[in-house]
Amino acid sequence: MLAVVPDVREPYRSVLYQMVDGIRKTASVRLLEIPGAQGSPPAQALSVADERVLIALGSTALDATSSLSTQIPIVVGAVVAPAGQPPLPGISLESDPGALFEQLLRLRPGIRTVHWLYRPARSGWLLERAQAAARKLKLELAAVATDDARAAAQGYQEILNSADSATEALWLSQDPALVNDDSTLPDILNRAWANNIVVFSGSVQHVAHGVLFALFPDNEAMGADLARLALAHASGKTVRFEPNRGLRRAINRRTAEHLGIRLAVDDYDLVLPAR
Repeated sequence: MLAVVPDVREPYRSVLYQMVDGIRKTASVRLLEIPGAQGSPPAQALSVADERVLIALGSTALDATSSLSTQIPIVVGAVVAPAGQPPLPGISLESDPGALFEQLLRLRPGIRTVHWLYRPARSGWLLERAQAAARKLKLELAAVATDDARAAAQGYQEILNSADSATEALWLSQDPALVNDDSTLPDILNRAWANNIVVFSGSVQHVAHGVLFALFPDNEAMGADLARLALAHASGKTVRFEPNRGLRRAINRRTAEHLGIRLAVDDYDLVLPAR
């Protein structure tokens, strides 16, 4: 298979190449690095005559290769939302809602309602999967579509001022259009702390700020999953664009102690703040 990655700066470069390492552990791969934000790869380099399937990592790689979709099956990774019409199969950077909900219930078995504000243009594709995961775990998903940061900030305030800390939790969006690390996030965390509300996320950066836990991408595992998906696609099997299930666990020690949660540090890949 052919894996196409853009020439980008750190830390994104390391993220993409960790995914490539995961692909290599699962399948034989030819790697092609293309120019980053500007320029196009030589047409000869994009020859796919001897390849079964192509994996495009990131939106720049997808833009450079999407015209080849009539010549070779394409799978996409390192993006947030589906691309193409019909959507190309692949794996999102968004964490699997089912995995997030299961981790929530391990820490707080009494939770019955999960609040989630989402922007349809970015995360609408995830709604059906999140609803199915919630039903499976006997949770109620209170999902509210929100289009801008101001409405999101008001929505978060209403949830955190009225939620029952024993039975309700907040799944925090990773969408920077809804959650700003410098303004919205501190207000969310202050209100959650004051009212003992569990807040969780798919962003390890959110845990560093004070969110209780996050499931964040294991880049090598995600690469291996992409390779398996690509081989299935090349074999003619039906595959879809899916949330990421190759995940690592992070928890905020201080927030856990504040909420009275007994912490088994060996269960986590990352415990913050470090001691």
